[in-house]
Formats: sequence, structure tokens, C-alpha cells
Amino acid sequence: MLKKLFCVVLLTISLSTITMIIIIYRKDISEFTEVHRSKSNHSMVQSRQYLWCVNHYGPNNQMRDFIKCCIIARLNNYTIVIPPFFPHYGRRRTQNIQWFDQFYDLKQLNKVVDLITIDQFVSQMTNSSKKLMLDCYMRQIELINNRMWYPQNTLISIERTYKIKINFHRQLNLSKHLNINEIALKSKNCSSIFLHIHYTVFAQFFQNPDAHTRTIFEHIHRTPLIQRLALQLINSLPELLPNKTSSEKKFYTLAVIHMRLGDYTVMNVSMYIQQILLLINNKIHFTHLHIMCPYLNSTHVKQLTEKLPVPFTISQYLLNHVRFVLDDYIFDVLEQEIAYQAPIFLASPWTTYSATILMQKVLHNKGVVYILSRNMKQPPILVTKKNVRYFQ
Repeated sequence: MLKKLFCVVLLTISLSTITMIIIIYRKDISEFTEVHRSKSNHSMVQSRQYLWCVNHYGPNNQMRDFIKCCIIARLNNYTIVIPPFFPHYGRRRTQNIQWFDQFYDLKQLNKVVDLITIDQFVSQMTNSSKKLMLDCYMRQIELINNRMWYPQNTLISIERTYKIKINFHRQLNLSKHLNINEIALKSKNCSSIFLHIHYTVFAQFFQNPDAHTRTIFEHIHRTPLIQRLALQLINSLPELLPNKTSSEKKFYTLAVIHMRLGDYTVMNVSMYIQQILLLINNKIHFTHLHIMCPYLNSTHVKQLTEKLPVPFTISQYLLNHVRFVLDDYIFDVLEQEIAYQAPIFLASPWTTYSATILMQKVLHNKGVVYILSRNMKQPPILVTKKNVRYFQ
């Protein structure tokens, strides 16, 4: 996977810049390793409780579960195991692991939550017989019985990758109306915890983000390599405009909009267009619009071309530009980073894809963010630190 990323770098930036990026990336990894080793040596004096959580659904739902788990770890003083991430679970047979530390900066996250990579955890916990014994399997049996594919996929993928067998000493049931104290109480004698709770549990972390939620989001950063690659793709956007004029070859203010169509349609294209026009009529100025949506067809593009007064590109133009070196998962991460770096982001409601970007941008003070409205008479809402949340 990293070889593919380096191919993009070779195509887009100079050799000296490549060297700089690789040095930065290796420096970050080595510095994180040194920090973690020093923490590990210190922790030999104290007992540590490891928390490994099950993630659900697509990549951004998995990120939401992971952030929830980081909050639980902070509140209960656990060391979080950085879990494997997967492509969208809609592809039921897909078990390819996406390694979190190839996309996100662990050194930043480690400032606010104690963590251990899955590599380190497996190495530390696996015995000479290639068995990894986890102390407690904690789950909400009544709520997750029809979601057992998720923990099974996680465990089987790790077993196959590391050629080990994972088992549990004991299983503990959690109540339907779960709270943080119940997890702490029932895990009191557990040295390692494999936690499977329902996706909707602790929704308050995202509907009304408190200091812990904000702190985790403030320390979720993509790696310097991902940031650099996204910037190169941003600079290439004007060249992807169909029938571009000389005045359109450069842009000064980029806006990115996420349109949720396809498997779940939040708003139709006409509604998105109306929301964009309301912003423009309210003097929100941008010179180029990039539309994040893999499901736009030729009819949609024609509709956008006829209605929008600004030049635009779409995901498909960009993906066609880089498809021969990037898989869909890496492209999604890069396109989210493009939205993060853009001066203006227009977020869809009812989608964790938009919510992930929205929370990061607002809490990192990175540009201006609007949440679109499904009420066509209501203009998009400016999102600030005072009203930031997962909009549903």
C-alpha cells in the first residue's frame, strides 16, 4: 500500500521533495516508537489495562467507533489498542486491513490517550505457541447478536495476518442501558478487554460533544505524507476542468462539497444545487467547487453545469487522474484531506463522512464550514465551536 502512495509522490513532486517527505514520515514513526517505549518502561511499574474495540460499518463509522473508544479509554484510564480498519462493510467478503498508522499521526493522538499499535500488542501478548489470550470479551449480547460478523471479521483478519490464534479467558455481558461506570466496574480485574458495544451507545459523545470528544478530534491528524499528497491533488484540480478556459486554470478560493447519493440519498442533486446557490447569493465567495461524490452520473453533471455559476470538478475526474496508482480506500482518505485543507467545506447532514471532516475542520480552526439544510427555504448553517456536532 505504501508503495502505491510513493508512486503518486513520484508522479507529482520532485525528488528532493520526496526525500523530505520520507524523512518526515520515518521521523514521525521513529519518534512515536521512542515515546511509546519510554511509556512502556514506565508502565512496567504499574498495571495496564488494554482496550481493543470492535468497529462497525464503513470507514467513517469505524472512525466514529474508534473515537468513542478513545473517549472510554481516557475516562477509564485504559491503553487503547489501535484497531484494524477495513474498506466499506457493504463489501461483505472484504477483509483487507487498512493500517491506521499509515493514514493518521499516532504521535499526535498519543498526546491525549495512551495507546499501543496492533503490531506491538500482538507481539507483546502472543505466547510461544502462537496463541494470543485476551482476558475479557465484554459485549452487549442483547443488542449485538445480529452484528457478530464485525468482531468475527476483525479477529479472523488479525489471526490470518499474524498467523496466530486468539482466544478469551472469560466473557462478560453488558447491560442494554450501558454507562461508563459499568464498563469500569466489570473490567476491574481484566488486563485486556475486547469490547463490542452497539453502534448507537454513547451517542451523546457526538450529539453534544464534551471536552473529551473535542480533545480526541483535536488530535486526529493525517500523516504528513497524506497531507502533502492531498495538496498536490488540490493543485491539479484546475487542470481537470472539462473545456477549461485560461482564466480557470488557476483558482484562488476552493470550496469542497460532499453530496451523499447512491446507497443512501440524503438530498437529491437539485436540493444540493439550491443550497449552493443560496450561499452564493449570500455573498459566500469561492472560485472553484470540488464535488465529493462517486455516484454522479452524466445527467447529474449536466444539471450541475447548467445551474452552477462557478467551475467545478467531481470525484470521478480526480479518481480517473490517479486510479492507476491509488485504490478506492486511499483515494477516500486523500479526498477527505482535500476537504480538510480547502478554505470552505459544505457538509451534508446525516452522514458520518461529512461529520468526520466537519468536526476536524472546526476544532482545528481549519477554514469555514457550513452544514447544508434539507429544508430548501433555510440556507446552510455556519458551524462554529459553539454549535459543532454530528448533524442529523
